[in-house]
Amino acid sequence: MNRLSDHYFNLAKRAKNKAKNIHIEKENLQSKKSFYDNIHYAITQAKEPYELELLVPKRGKSQRKKEKMREGELFWIEDYKVLVGRNAKENQALLKAAKSNDIWMHTREIPGSHVIIRTDKQNLPDSVLQAAAKLCVDFSTDQPGNYLVDYTKRKFVKIQEGSHVEYDKYQTIPVLKEGVEIRV
Repeated sequence: MNRLSDHYFNLAKRAKNKAKNIHIEKENLQSKKSFYDNIHYAITQAKEPYELELLVPKRGKSQRKKEKMREGELFWIEDYKVLVGRNAKENQALLKAAKSNDIWMHTREIPGSHVIIRTDKQNLPDSVLQAAAKLCVDFSTDQPGNYLVDYTKRKFVKIQEGSHVEYDKYQTIPVLKEGVEIRV
């Protein structure tokens, strides 16, 4: 009888803990749904094949499997690897995994996605920075408008709490968002 009561006590304890954190799971699922809604919209709005190259990069199958990520979303812009966090947990993971000379981006004054551009210590073309800034805005908000995206090397970004950061030695790129779109 005692074992049975322990069993049900443990089941109740697990259910209580799961219920306590269900709001986190809901937020993660909502952010993923919003992300995939944006992708779906971008695919339906594409008029030319090159507009889809960002969403479906031309890479060999074996290479694509190696690069599959657990945290965040992977894009290729002019052969530069661009990583986008879809929620706070993924933003934290990207910050931890980034190398000191990688470029970090975030929309100014609004919460949203962190973007990491793998640089391999190379200077990035302006076109890559512009395209990545556009991605940053597209994954941070679905509202049209003018936005500012700050960027700097990862070594100048200090993690405060969770995915909240302080950064310096940054530059800013203005981005005009005309609607829900994910394009370069």
